Amino acid sequence: MSKTAPAPILDKAAQPAHDVVFLPGMLADQRLWQCVVPLLEGGQGRSGGGIRPHFPDMRGYNSIEDMADAIAAMFSTPVVLVGMSMGGYVALELVRRFPGLVSHMLLVNTRSSGEDTTSRRRRELLARMMRQQKTFRGFNDDMLARALDANHPDHRENVAILGDMANALGRDVCCAQQIAVARRRDYDADLPHIAIPCHVMWGEKDAIIPPHDQRDLAAKIPGATWQSVANAAHYVPLEAPYMFVDALWSLLQR
Repeated sequence: MSKTAPAPILDKAAQPAHDVVFLPGMLADQRLWQCVVPLLEGGQGRSGGGIRPHFPDMRGYNSIEDMADAIAAMFSTPVVLVGMSMGGYVALELVRRFPGLVSHMLLVNTRSSGEDTTSRRRRELLARMMRQQKTFRGFNDDMLARALDANHPDHRENVAILGDMANALGRDVCCAQQIAVARRRDYDADLPHIAIPCHVMWGEKDAIIPPHDQRDLAAKIPGATWQSVANAAHYVPLEAPYMFVDALWSLLQR
């Protein structure tokens, strides 16, 4: 894999381990992080250590609140949240309702605003239409064009990963997650009250969540840092894993 050249990372093995909870986007599972976790754990010749990764099952829930409740029940001590897209909504819900449970938060390719009436109805209609389709396809060509950088050297591999995850999770999970995202709350008013170290990053070519929305999110969180990633779109963990890893280690040092 090319995945962009790495920047030097100091050995983290001597530091206390962090429980890091990886919260994926819609129609994604642990495979979303497959380029990231080996780097964090010292794979590919890089020093790592210092984390215990957790990958909650995001299936079977009809609301962002239910997902957050399930994750909160898994832990009794503070954790680091890494939320990508839909996972970012879950992270914001956890920080809102269980602030003592979260020590750090990395938000990736996500936004804080809720859906407007038109967008909500569009998502709900899409979910109904999906249930009636004879053949389920999680990503059509237009969605892939908006989600990934077509010029990325690993574009074909990334398309295959998204397709494999969508096929494995299937129609019912997709419909439930569409409804959950459609009906999520607006978190803008909660952002000024976030009092933990937070970093926000996004791909400059993200055509699903506009970069200006993500920049606004970062600006509303006190002390938050932010990062725009060139040559990446909506899936920074797949398209720029080295930069993602550097960002997470930097966050954990705060």
